[in-house]
Amino acid sequence: MSDADTLTGKLSGPLFTECAEWIWEQIQEDGHFVQGELIELILVTERMLGVQALERTGAVESVMSRFGEMGIGGDPSPITPDVVDMVLMWEDDFLGFAGISRPES
Repeated sequence: MSDADTLTGKLSGPLFTECAEWIWEQIQEDGHFVQGELIELILVTERMLGVQALERTGAVESVMSRFGEMGIGGDPSPITPDVVDMVLMWEDDFLGFAGISRPES
């Protein structure tokens, strides 16, 4: 069982997977490449820390701090705050389309 399987908010189960895949597609269309596993890790970490209700800047800082504590940095390309912010920006759009507020997610 993965960490995504233990999420309890409205963004869980198949909807979580759909969100992560949709974000991946949007990022690809923008001409960037972020692995799907990293997108899921960012979303799961945000929920495990309980920071999804924060403004995006605060959530980005919390996720980056946790990645630092866990020794997750990315190789060969580093995981930067801009990458995390891009994922969370698209998550905001997905949640809006799904009618889910960030605190409920």
